[in-house]
Amino acid sequence: MNHASLFSGIGGFDLAAQWMGWNNVLHVERNEFCRKILQHHFPNSTSYDDIKQFSGAPWHGRVDILTGG
Repeated sequence: MNHASLFSGIGGFDLAAQWMGWNNVLHVERNEFCRKILQHHFPNSTSYDDIKQFSGAPWHGRVDILTGG
């Protein structure tokens, strides 16, 4: 399962997804400190910083689970 998270914070949903064996493919978070935490724990995930500029079009058909915090 491929997981994407919006308004990710420090990655609570991402961590739970990882525990479930899901692949965290992307997260969207604008808080700089939270982004550093996410980058540390999920270095293979694509990171976006502005939900207003984020387009999910490239991810169409590639994300199975979408969470929002």
